[in-house]
Amino acid sequence: MITPMKKVTVLTVASAVEETLQALRTLEILHLTPLKAAAGAKLNKVRGEMNRVQKALEVVPEKAPKGVTPVKEAAPAASLIDEIQNLVAESKQAEIDKEQAEEELTKLSMFKNLDPATAAALQAKGIYVKLYQLHDGKIPFELEGEGSIEEFGQDENGKYVAVVSRGEAPVAVKGNFTELTMPQKSLAEYREMEAKAKETLARVEKRLGELSGARESIEDKLLEVGDDYRMVEAEASMVGDKNVAAVQGFCPAPRVGELEKAAREHGWGLLVDDPAEDDDIPTLLTYSKLSRPMQFLYDIIGISPGYKEVDVSSVFLCFFSIFFAMIVGDSAYGLLFLGLALFARSKMPKANPAGFHFIYLMSIATIVWGVINASFLGLSPALAGWTYYLDITNYGWLPEPLKNAMLWIRTSAPTDPAKFEAYKAFAQSITLLPDSFVPKAAGASQMQHIQLFCFCIAVVHLSIAHVWNVCVRIKRKDSTFMAQVGWLIGCWVMFFLACQMVLGIDMPKFVIPMFIVEAVLLVLFTVPPKRLKQDFISIPMLVLDVVNSFTDVISYIRLFAVGMSGAAIAEAFNDMLSPLFGSAVGIAGAAFLLLFVHGLNIALAVMGVAVHAVRLNTLEFSNGLGQEWSGFAFAPFAKQKN
Repeated sequence: MITPMKKVTVLTVASAVEETLQALRTLEILHLTPLKAAAGAKLNKVRGEMNRVQKALEVVPEKAPKGVTPVKEAAPAASLIDEIQNLVAESKQAEIDKEQAEEELTKLSMFKNLDPATAAALQAKGIYVKLYQLHDGKIPFELEGEGSIEEFGQDENGKYVAVVSRGEAPVAVKGNFTELTMPQKSLAEYREMEAKAKETLARVEKRLGELSGARESIEDKLLEVGDDYRMVEAEASMVGDKNVAAVQGFCPAPRVGELEKAAREHGWGLLVDDPAEDDDIPTLLTYSKLSRPMQFLYDIIGISPGYKEVDVSSVFLCFFSIFFAMIVGDSAYGLLFLGLALFARSKMPKANPAGFHFIYLMSIATIVWGVINASFLGLSPALAGWTYYLDITNYGWLPEPLKNAMLWIRTSAPTDPAKFEAYKAFAQSITLLPDSFVPKAAGASQMQHIQLFCFCIAVVHLSIAHVWNVCVRIKRKDSTFMAQVGWLIGCWVMFFLACQMVLGIDMPKFVIPMFIVEAVLLVLFTVPPKRLKQDFISIPMLVLDVVNSFTDVISYIRLFAVGMSGAAIAEAFNDMLSPLFGSAVGIAGAAFLLLFVHGLNIALAVMGVAVHAVRLNTLEFSNGLGQEWSGFAFAPFAKQKN
């Protein structure tokens, strides 16, 4: 649930501002909001120090390069940061020197040991040396006076020559050429500069690698200067005069008593009020044992409901686990995820359990879905006979209705003739569906079954969103709740329309009257009467919104498409490699290739979850609910470094 907040203003004497902020930081219950823009020389100074430490940490590698031994006992953090700054400055200058030397050497390397000092001495005696790069052209390179042409070599860019002449000015030349500027240093000096720059860069890289052993010390220093910065920033954002100062923020309503107790102890003035309508209020989510894994997912996605929105963690988690299972789809993958999570948990017993609980839930959901579909690494009894025993519909102890329901949701009918006849009779008993849903032969494709299942998930998921939206608006005494009733009805209209267009299921006769009721409710109640003049344009736009509601239902078929693609990849490679299963060498080769294929399949499945499962919750479902995920997390004023 979203924890209610109180807007709190703390008054203190001006002489005790720092003491007050220290006490508030210790309490860790107040999310500060600035009463004025923070500014000042003191703030700039601590911000500069924080940036300096941050940059120092960024250039130190997390792990020492191969062959470099990290330091075990480092100097104080302040000395380390100074050293790192000097190393960075050396590295930057070395990069500049290296680039300059490489540029000159690349341009003038054909001129061997060219020395501009020698050229300058000759010029003082009336002898001019000019450098040229010659290009092919109709006009040959020639001198328009007396002088000599000295050739120094040729590459793909052209021929390199030096023109030597006497007189008051250099001899003129003609042809297709580029005149090269005499370098500031000799080429020998540039070669030496390049070598020294490379040596410096190697030395800096090695030293930074050694300092990887001191990252923890630098990280602690960053936390320390970060705390200093937040303290100065909080002080700079307070208002007051020479006698009194005030700091403001938001406090979780259940913890206001702690703040009142601290106010009595420290002699503060305290004003506690409800947040105003236009306040930017942080969101603090309180998770139940069931919804706690959502904390991990919210952190990964980087979203948070707004304070005035609703907490959908439980519904989000429930449907996300279904989507995850349908997209990944294979019980072997679920077992792998579960095993890796349990192993990681054993190695990190003190880590936040939310992430592990999330993976446990997703893994178990995937295993269950894989068992329902008898999906294990894409293998079939025809390729691996032992997989027959993994299909629980082959066991007599499973109740017949449950067995038939599991067989119905699969993408193909049973291949066993005896089993097929019993299943066919079950499929024929579902008279609401057309004959196309009854398989004609053992092993026949029945893709439309899982597609219908996806549409059923869609209508249930979206109906929950619209019903919730209706309840929220009724609670807020918002007259537009009737429009949400219209959208709820429309959700079912689009479900029946999708079933007819995609699956050939005839629409019931009551769908047209439902659509008429939907249209009337949307036109009459989408815009409140008092805003009809300003928001009239919203009514014509309803046509597009209705079309969007249809695409929302259709979009859930992606669960079928993405899940089937992974299964098809696994099955295709199993069939391709099955001829290798006849020998030990063949089995080893096939196993290696299948390991790669299934690794790729898992990666694609995880990407599919990140795109499709998240989208169906944060877009389609959230649109129906009116959820914008506009919130930002409650971040109490607290010390980061313990």
